[in-house]
Amino acid sequence: MIKNIYTSAIVVCLLMFANPSYSQFTGIYTGKPTYEIQVKRSGNNLGTINIELFPNIAPNHTRNFDSLVSEQFYDSTAFHRVIPGFMIQGGDPNSRSGPVSTWGYGDPNQPTVNAEFSVAKHVRGILSAARDADPNSANSQFFICVATASWLNNQYSVYGQVRSGMNIVDSIVNSPRDANDNPLQKIEMFITRSGSNDTVPNAPLLNTPVSGSIVTGTSKLLKWFAVSDAIYYHLDVSTDSNFTTLFKSVDIAAIANSVTGLNPMTRYYWRVRSNNGGHWSSNSPTWYFNTSSGVGIEPYSEPEKISVYPNPSEGKFTFAGLEAKSTLLIFDLSGKCIFNEVVGSNTQTIDLSALDKGFYFYKIINKDNVSHHGKLILQ
Repeated sequence: MIKNIYTSAIVVCLLMFANPSYSQFTGIYTGKPTYEIQVKRSGNNLGTINIELFPNIAPNHTRNFDSLVSEQFYDSTAFHRVIPGFMIQGGDPNSRSGPVSTWGYGDPNQPTVNAEFSVAKHVRGILSAARDADPNSANSQFFICVATASWLNNQYSVYGQVRSGMNIVDSIVNSPRDANDNPLQKIEMFITRSGSNDTVPNAPLLNTPVSGSIVTGTSKLLKWFAVSDAIYYHLDVSTDSNFTTLFKSVDIAAIANSVTGLNPMTRYYWRVRSNNGGHWSSNSPTWYFNTSSGVGIEPYSEPEKISVYPNPSEGKFTFAGLEAKSTLLIFDLSGKCIFNEVVGSNTQTIDLSALDKGFYFYKIINKDNVSHHGKLILQ
């Protein structure tokens, strides 16, 4: 077993946690099961920490914890390790009545729970599974972060968070302690199931690139707005609007993600949903963006002497300021030329109402072979 000692260099390895009897899992959840952790210091009531678990992120850890609570396993166990600026740890059966020197080492006969790593971040208030060097060695012991601990991300199994009572957690973590981070006064817990948080998170609102945008290059940063109770998000990117084939499909604990390896002359559809630990949201509305055609027709600003109106238009576009005998060309997003005509005056009107709504490019080449580019929006 790993010694019950911490240094900044080996703190991750020393997050040592043991687990109780993995008895009967309690089965189905309608949302996030909630619990009250009543805390006593030297027999005196300190307060209550209210937590909720994440069956939609770590179902096995959630079931294990719930099973132990149903057996009153945690009652009179201690928060045996406190590290200011990091976390509090508890749930070891040795801490009921065993010598303090054994607290944190757990019972070797306890069954373990396999790791359920996710993109969920170790931030203030997160509850995560303690373990030793083996990723699949978690059992009854857990820890609650009092600050961000990013070095634990995707290394320890996040399975819950504090809903209220972080002031009690702060009081615990700041308790006087010995050289091994054991509180000098025993801090006991008594845990009961209190209900269920059945809320379903909102679908994210997409931010950029705005639907219908034209992008250049082989990568693009996609952004959306945060959902208040989301733990993380899932992004889908596809080249078909039904998402039957996926260009990218990934969980993300942020509100932006860079999509790379984009092909030219391609339309990409994207959508995002959020996960609050108990439920997934519905998908956001689907947006799309188009990569540039690669034929030298980019969304340049229109030259000062040439004007196009109205733009956007429902069909007819008038070009003014043209030179006689100039060639007017219109391209779709694939680079296909759909209009090619030599103009006879400085004004030309074309009707694109029969075409699909969206973006088009124009290119004007005068008699001196000087070209101008621009963008048309058919709405």
